[in-house]
This record gives sequence, structure tokens and C-alpha cells, in this order.
Amino acid sequence: MPFARITDPQTSHDAADSVRNLTGTQKAIALLIESEPMTDEALVTAYNLLAGLDLAPVASPSGIRSRRAELVTRGVIKDSGMRQKLASGRHAIVWVKP
Repeated sequence: MPFARITDPQTSHDAADSVRNLTGTQKAIALLIESEPMTDEALVTAYNLLAGLDLAPVASPSGIRSRRAELVTRGVIKDSGMRQKLASGRHAIVWVKP
């Protein structure tokens, strides 16, 4: 099933191509990070909002981080090189769409 309409701009088609053959959880993660670069902490929060609205499969925080790691391995998302300070005082990777 295509994720972009024929009339959509090329960027929408590129985005749709990048999420083919992904699980529902991986698709939701890829689309969240495409819409806004974020840390794992922010990703878990945003993902849980989607899942709470029945727009993504329910997943645990560790499951979300594992699916994100799989997307990194596949080249769907990458380390931006930026770091963001978390509430804990630690710094975390900001993930982006390549």
C-alpha cells in the first residue's frame, strides 16, 4: 500500500519509500523522527501519545529503543551529531532522518 498520493510532492514519496517493509512500530518511529529530530526520551513520550490514540502499536520503552536501533542499522534514521541535555543531566543523541 502506498503511503503517498500521486499528487503529493516528491519529498512525500521519498518518505513513503523509506518506510516500506517496516513493522508498524518502526514506521511510527521513523515518521516521528522525520517530523522532528528527537532523543530516545522524547521519542518514547511521542510514541506513547500515538499509541494512546491507537495510531501506533503499543510498545514498551525498551521495545521502542530497540526498534529505533534497528532503524539506525537499516539507515532509515541516523545520529545527528547533536546532543541534548536530559532532565537527568545526562546528554543524549538527537536522532534525525538522513
